[in-house]
Amino acid sequence: AEASDLPMVVYNVPGRTVTDILPETMAQLAAIPSVVAIKDASGDLARVTQLRAAAGPDFCQLSGNDDLWLPHAVMGGVGCISVTANVAPRHCAAFASACAGGDWSAARTLHDLLFDLHKAMFADASPAPVKYALSRVHDWIRPQVRLPMVECSDAAKKAVDEALEIAGLV
Repeated sequence: AEASDLPMVVYNVPGRTVTDILPETMAQLAAIPSVVAIKDASGDLARVTQLRAAAGPDFCQLSGNDDLWLPHAVMGGVGCISVTANVAPRHCAAFASACAGGDWSAARTLHDLLFDLHKAMFADASPAPVKYALSRVHDWIRPQVRLPMVECSDAAKKAVDEALEIAGLV
């Protein structure tokens, strides 16, 4: 970090890396000027408060879990590096605006509208559900993924189809 002028976002995703960046460690990383944010996919919402206390309120905390974006924002997070936004960008932009404006009623309504879609994006190994969803929303996108990944299962396709309907995207 000290050898680069580029801003850096630390990505904490214990479910995929089998390691966890604890708040104490992240507070030390946040003290490095080029470390400007964290994408936290730990699922531990207490971390937002812990890191805000340790790194200060201006350190950028982004949710790495779409389904936890609302409580993350309420606790002081400022956004999400979203999977669902690839499929429902207008809904996610409206949700982000509602959160930024403190309109928690509108944010909750959009959260509820998108919740099944958030879950469906992980009904199978990523990125297969996203590619399938995009193929349903846009006729020019195909659901194929490159090996060693495979297309999502019939059960995941059903979950995506139902979630797209609920969100009004198909």
